[in-house]
Amino acid sequence: MKKIILHLLLITAVALLFSCQKEFLEIKQNKNRVSPTSIADFQSLLDNSNIMNAAQSFELGVIGADEFIVTDAVWDALARPYQKQGYIWAKNVYQGIQLADWNNAYWRILYANTALEGAVKIKPATSEQGAWANLKGSALFFRAFNFFQLSQLFCKPYNSSKAASDLGIVLRLEADINPISTRATVESTYQQIIADLTEAADLLDKVPVNKLRPSKQAAYALLAKTYLLMGNYPKAGFYADQCLKINSQLINFNEIALNARYTFLADYNRNKEVLFYANMANAAIIASTRLNMNPGLLKLYSADDLRYRAYFYTNTDARILFKGGYTGSSIVFTGLATDEQYLIRAECLARTGDHLQAMRDLNTLLKMRYDKATFKDLTASNAEVALSTILQERKKELVMRGIRWEDLRRLNKEKPFETKIIRTVNGITYELLPNDIRYVWPIPESEILLSGFEQNPR
Repeated sequence: MKKIILHLLLITAVALLFSCQKEFLEIKQNKNRVSPTSIADFQSLLDNSNIMNAAQSFELGVIGADEFIVTDAVWDALARPYQKQGYIWAKNVYQGIQLADWNNAYWRILYANTALEGAVKIKPATSEQGAWANLKGSALFFRAFNFFQLSQLFCKPYNSSKAASDLGIVLRLEADINPISTRATVESTYQQIIADLTEAADLLDKVPVNKLRPSKQAAYALLAKTYLLMGNYPKAGFYADQCLKINSQLINFNEIALNARYTFLADYNRNKEVLFYANMANAAIIASTRLNMNPGLLKLYSADDLRYRAYFYTNTDARILFKGGYTGSSIVFTGLATDEQYLIRAECLARTGDHLQAMRDLNTLLKMRYDKATFKDLTASNAEVALSTILQERKKELVMRGIRWEDLRRLNKEKPFETKIIRTVNGITYELLPNDIRYVWPIPESEILLSGFEQNPR
């Protein structure tokens, strides 16, 4: 039964993304024959980690950000248009090819909506209350997490004065594939994310039975990230604090094998910092045979900063490569972790004027990252200095997690933290200026043709 259900929803998802009306009707007929009915059936949809936790929609952000570079020869050899053209922020990024970042996110949203509608129709017995709450809370979390990912790629950064009119993403809130897609506003996009996560937090257990599943701590962590991007620092700090009250554990880099090929445990359930596990698909442009870490980034790490050895290694051809993060491999970790929550809480404290407590939070993290024989607590004379220090440590800590693109988008709105990215390919220099319209990726052409809504300017 489980395999039948998964196969059915796979077909439905493909139909959602690519099909015509005739195929829609065929799908509806198939759904009448076989459909999930129980809490366990719907939970099995969300427990399909190959769909819900893998191949997350962060590729365009990783490609467009400033953490790595490639040589001309590597760029010339890239086969996938979105990687090759995305690297130079070209106007025609996709060249008519389907985009996984878009398709996979809406596929997962379909799964979440199917499970959510199923949960609403079930009246659980007393013995099923916990499983039912986990099902509904998980569905809401997964929907919010995918709306969050899409919002960082396909709509403008949140601006409180323009969010009510700026175009957001398509908010699919039902499993029915027939309604024509329309774009919400940025404001309604973020409010939907917050509403889903707030309700999810009330339903989910504090910690999950497996970190592939959402939990209350994960919902709080994503709420903190969402409010941070909105510039609502009191609420971002509040939710980071709520998350850390559940789990404040950090890995002590003084106690792990920094010279190992992969520094961190492949078993994410044993990684004390991981709150919710997710990863990005392997992208050819950042494979070890192609990647060079940005020299400007590498220069930020001092000799006693253990993160350099934890995150990077020197290849036999002298290239400095990314070892890998909390996936325990070179695959990019895009989940939620406690170190980011410390940095969010510290930043919010600095931005709201408490620079002393902000630096205490930062030093709690850095004691676990620097050589214990030489590390001394960092100090800041005022909130501005504290903020600058925290943001630099954030850049070094969260490298290659899909977060840098989010940070560039939000921090470019502040003059002291603006970043201009420059890349040279085959003798041609390409620049991505702060607040450039190319910080919003175009929606795939096939979706524009199907739905007829407004494209993002390029």
